[in-house]
Amino acid sequence: MRAVRRISVFLAVVLLVGLGAGGGATQEKPRYGGVLTWFDYGDPGRLDVAGIWSGLLHWDPDDPAKITGDLAERWRASPDGKTYTFELRKGVKWHDGQPFSAADVKATFDRILNPEFKSPKCGASLKPMVASLEVLDRYTVRFRLKAPVVSFLGAIASAWCRVAAKHVLEKYGDLDRPEAQIGTGPFKFKRYERGNLIEWEKNRDYFVPGLPYLDGVKQYILVGAPTQLAAAKVGRVMLWDTWPPMRKTQVAELARARGNEIDTYQWPVNAIYAIYMNVHKPPFSNPDLRRAVNLAVDRQELVEKALEGAGVPCAILDPKLVGDFALPFEEVAKIAGCRQPKDQDIAEAKRLVEKHYPNGIDVEFAVRAVGNYLDRAQLLVGQLTRIGIRGTIKSYESAAGYAAFGKGDFTLIATQDRGMNSTDPGDVFHLVYTTEAGSNYARWSDPKVDDLAARALRESNRERRKQLYWELQRHILSDAPGAVAVGWVEGWFFRDKRVINYKPAKTAYDNNTFMKVSLRE
Repeated sequence: MRAVRRISVFLAVVLLVGLGAGGGATQEKPRYGGVLTWFDYGDPGRLDVAGIWSGLLHWDPDDPAKITGDLAERWRASPDGKTYTFELRKGVKWHDGQPFSAADVKATFDRILNPEFKSPKCGASLKPMVASLEVLDRYTVRFRLKAPVVSFLGAIASAWCRVAAKHVLEKYGDLDRPEAQIGTGPFKFKRYERGNLIEWEKNRDYFVPGLPYLDGVKQYILVGAPTQLAAAKVGRVMLWDTWPPMRKTQVAELARARGNEIDTYQWPVNAIYAIYMNVHKPPFSNPDLRRAVNLAVDRQELVEKALEGAGVPCAILDPKLVGDFALPFEEVAKIAGCRQPKDQDIAEAKRLVEKHYPNGIDVEFAVRAVGNYLDRAQLLVGQLTRIGIRGTIKSYESAAGYAAFGKGDFTLIATQDRGMNSTDPGDVFHLVYTTEAGSNYARWSDPKVDDLAARALRESNRERRKQLYWELQRHILSDAPGAVAVGWVEGWFFRDKRVINYKPAKTAYDNNTFMKVSLRE
């Protein structure tokens, strides 16, 4: 895996039911043909994270804990760990027939690393790491890092860091439109019907001989848990491998309907459940009001009721995913806002609200109408009402919600799960908490957080790195941040037994190219 820590802790938490996530079919001879069906919880804000794309590296479909080459055949680090050189595959073609070269890699990452370009996933991970990228020849590129960073290869391997064509970027300017979905991956983009379907078809010129096995993939747009569960019960979808995970009661209902036709398993989705307060709008421009919310939110109740207990409450880092980089839960559980019972924290939160708003205050709670977010928002309304913050809920269609949040057009986001790019402990800080974090919807800025996150990212000594992350977690948990960490999300998933060689990855976004997946007749 070359300088990337294996995520054995992550894999150890799998709880198998029946044959489990991997099943007994991993050695079965693959079969050509057939169309795999799965789903997305809403119309995507972007189409460019899928099996139509390739990266320099990716997480191995046969072993999702291991990094392997994709468009890069070989790579090497300099002795000081500050440069990485990638040797690219020759003879690769884009889906429109144009040849792939180092110029495409440079165009992709120059765009992502541009300070003016908002890249909430790949850019959020790479901008703190990468100083520059240069082309050495037609099939060789070199990244120069700002400092040695052990998590660099894991960031490059993320599904969010796929390589785009220079000529496509020059023609369309972005990758949002269906006609811009021209990749090098195992499947070609076929069509997108808003509110209904995203469809891929087999790339018969794929650069890996003999792959893919499938003729195509259909990803249905299914909004709301009842619709998703109904599709799973009748066999319309063959996989539930993505966000939102199923709840325990849904698994039981599905098992009654499908019996031994499916395998079910519990798996962490490597996503943090957060509440955001806009620090540039009243009342949360006032740190007292942010502190009041941090104190009043009952994380344990939200995880128990909204996730049916499948999650880790209060933690900014999940020990199941990052091991002892997570602040010991015994300490977290004693911090104001996380400690139980809640009486003392609620009394202090109520005092802080009354100090500024003696008659309480009405606040609009924004929420995307996906998953069980509306149910979560209602629970939060009940919790904050008791301290004098009265909430009314404004719901958004998924993509419209993201657009509003990105512009800062909200007062409070009642619930939002943010999936990580990897299991590196630095991800959550560079996605949620630092000033330039990709999903810092709150627009919160704390110089100490920025400094600690940067130092921890560049620290090569594991023990010193751990202590920096512990200090960072303590600081955020005891301050008045713009994002409240409710907890880490877990859940249940299923795989139809017709599906051969599908293995869940370390995040909800990886290992969904289906390049080595096949179907039984």
